[in-house]
Amino acid sequence: MGYEVASFGELLIDMVPLPSTGGLNFAAKPGGAPGNAAVGLGKLGRSACMLSKVGDDAFGRLLTDTIAASGASVEHVVVSQDHRTGLAVVTLDAQGDRDFLFYRQDCADANYAPEEVAEDVIRQARMLHVNSLIMSAPTAARAQRHAIAVAQDAGIMISVDPNLRPLLWDSTEAMVAAAREVIAVANILKVGADELAIITGIDDPIAALESLWHDGLRVAAITAGAAGATIVTPGEKVTIAGIPVKVVDTTGCGDSFMAAFLAGLLDSDFDLSAENLVRIGRFACAAGAIVATAPGGMDAMATRAELQIFMAERGL
Repeated sequence: MGYEVASFGELLIDMVPLPSTGGLNFAAKPGGAPGNAAVGLGKLGRSACMLSKVGDDAFGRLLTDTIAASGASVEHVVVSQDHRTGLAVVTLDAQGDRDFLFYRQDCADANYAPEEVAEDVIRQARMLHVNSLIMSAPTAARAQRHAIAVAQDAGIMISVDPNLRPLLWDSTEAMVAAAREVIAVANILKVGADELAIITGIDDPIAALESLWHDGLRVAAITAGAAGATIVTPGEKVTIAGIPVKVVDTTGCGDSFMAAFLAGLLDSDFDLSAENLVRIGRFACAAGAIVATAPGGMDAMATRAELQIFMAERGL
């Protein structure tokens, strides 16, 4: 039996700032949106496999060890002798919101090649999860297009989180084109309201989503950070309020939402009734909120038991 989710894309180390009386101190935290999603799924008890490439270095081992500890598989993560694991230096403002400085030039996952993709893993999965960030690297973009083609040929559902990062692209136009490319193959979509405005040029999130909707898209979640989320299907639209928390670091919040959103769909065998969409939305918003209370992405992901306690304490 295959994995429920094959998560494809970048793996990198987030250098997260630590409190310091002088200068800047950083902690190395494993990250990368597809990796965060795989860890979130693993911690929630769902079956996930990571498809990526890391360097044969301490950072690469930190990533694979962390993902494996969550219960997700790293069996098909390629280890490169020629390229190092990528880095992202994270800076935080007073509200805990992030900015990134990327060090990904010629890194391992940017050189993930089509022939290195584990095709059988994709064919046997229930869904392939992708984003558009890795498409900023030409070799990895070809690998992702190959993975998507394999999934489509096998009739596997495709989950998409565009994950826009302008600093990694030569132009906004190229970034938007990549986002539109992956959204066009999505059966399941998670996208930020701010991202929708960038992708479509339309300020109203619902109108922006409608402009991107296609026949293959079954369900989409529009996230709005602390304000919550709206989940849309062809026949339903539900809005879920955000969950107030004391924010430490928002790194990984959207990825945790993504993981819980997919887990909720899997838990319910893709029940897209309004009642169940509300249930899934609350679960996903809680998963995103709990990550904001601690530094780092993967390390802050909650187990199902921890998330249930968090929700019960808030009457959810």
